[in-house]
Amino acid sequence: MFGYIPEFKDHYINLLKFTEYNTQHCNDSLEFLYDKNKKELSYIRNKYELTKVAGNSSDISQLLNIMGWLHEKIKHDNVAPPKICNAIHILDLAHDKRIKMNCYVLATILNEMLLSLGFYSRRLHCRSYDAYDLDSHVVTSVFLESMNKWIYLDPSWNVYVTDDSGNLLGLQEFRERLRNSQPVWVNGNPEETDWTKFYKGYMAKNLFWFITPQNSTFNFEESVINKTYYILLPDHFIPLELNNTKSEKGTNIRITTTSPYEFWKSPIQTV
Repeated sequence: MFGYIPEFKDHYINLLKFTEYNTQHCNDSLEFLYDKNKKELSYIRNKYELTKVAGNSSDISQLLNIMGWLHEKIKHDNVAPPKICNAIHILDLAHDKRIKMNCYVLATILNEMLLSLGFYSRRLHCRSYDAYDLDSHVVTSVFLESMNKWIYLDPSWNVYVTDDSGNLLGLQEFRERLRNSQPVWVNGNPEETDWTKFYKGYMAKNLFWFITPQNSTFNFEESVINKTYYILLPDHFIPLELNNTKSEKGTNIRITTTSPYEFWKSPIQTV
């Protein structure tokens, strides 16, 4: 199976339904890092007046304003990422001409923009069950102190998701509601369209397992040599690609957990 096949939507959801995490295993071994004080982040915040873009309203409003601003500047397309992938370089490119970037680049930019504003934010790689599926999706997850939870943001399509009461969902809640056939509203809208059906089906495929860098920082790919990634897996599932730990620069360390409590723990407890 390659990519998203709409006719397989029930199959994707069943894969989620019949997989469980090991919720009993939580030894608090994952140490996430959030580097929000790099000078490059201050440069991004000041050059693009992100404090003004975010506004003075609630933290939820600030997040959606920032994501909407990015969506207006750079649209999504399945194009190869540039060699330099950080918010300074990509936003400079977008200043001179209209450009399109893939989900990985957009999630990276949004992550760095949110870090620059002091949010705890991560880039999340959402993967499917099929080892031969060449398609995946990358999003941004940000911790809202006002709600004490992680929130799902998809800058590729300017999307957030809510339950049927309009409450914003995190990625784990999004996954659970799909697997339990509970309502999920795209951008808080209860109306079902061809687009929302596609989106939820597409994400059902890509919510099987997740990868995130240990260190959420500016220009992670170039500034960190020996990279550590944390991976959340369903119990009794090991992706084939975890056998390959080499990268072009240094060695990748990949640490897995089957506990969503470890993977989605509050960053407030780690500082």
